[in-house]
Amino acid sequence: MYENEKDTLMDKRYTCPICEKQIHAKTVKSNSAKFVDTKADLRPIHSNVIVTKYDAVCCSNCGYSALSKNFDSVMPTHRKLLREKIQANFKSHEEPECDTYTTEMAISRMKMVLLCTVTKGGKDSEIGNACLKICWLYQDLADELDADDPTTTEKRETYLKEAEHAASNAYEHLTKARMNERFPIAGMNETTLDYLLAYFAYKRKDYSTALQLLSGVVTSKGISPRLKDKGLALKDLINAERES
Repeated sequence: MYENEKDTLMDKRYTCPICEKQIHAKTVKSNSAKFVDTKADLRPIHSNVIVTKYDAVCCSNCGYSALSKNFDSVMPTHRKLLREKIQANFKSHEEPECDTYTTEMAISRMKMVLLCTVTKGGKDSEIGNACLKICWLYQDLADELDADDPTTTEKRETYLKEAEHAASNAYEHLTKARMNERFPIAGMNETTLDYLLAYFAYKRKDYSTALQLLSGVVTSKGISPRLKDKGLALKDLINAERES
């Protein structure tokens, strides 16, 4: 946890669209997160809070969970499925009192988002986005490990393996969304998504797909300098690995 993380947060109230219970979830205050950079897989880095930890809203009464921006958007057919498949099997509990969410808590909450999204038959972009956030959170968890702890090496390997598994699922679903859905997809425009898919293709050693996607990324007229630099660096890395 960052030293002043709790100062960036506020409790926001919601009405669950499934059970109609009044709930609350911690959210990051507007303009309080201090952005630093993004990693190669676009994982956002802030100096005072892990923003992704607070993206999920979960009802402790019925289990319904969604990203905060989508929490109220439930179709009648989805509501029926969620009541039958999630609420009927969920054990209600009191929301724990805490100043911040741990990364482990955030992963558990995001996995509930993924479960609910799959259960209601959500779009590939929605499933892929939840998987991407799980991937990022496992990397955050690995970064938090104490270097002096003798169990760190084993734990880090486990967390990064979980991150890789989530990234693979994100790649599969976001690739399908790229072919079948309109932009923006998971909050990304075409150039940003193509870069992300290129990075995941590179990690799978599918260099031809990665380079094909990057060819459009680095020549895009509207691309931000930051993303273009990432695309060029990835292209150079792929070419170096292919020649080695």
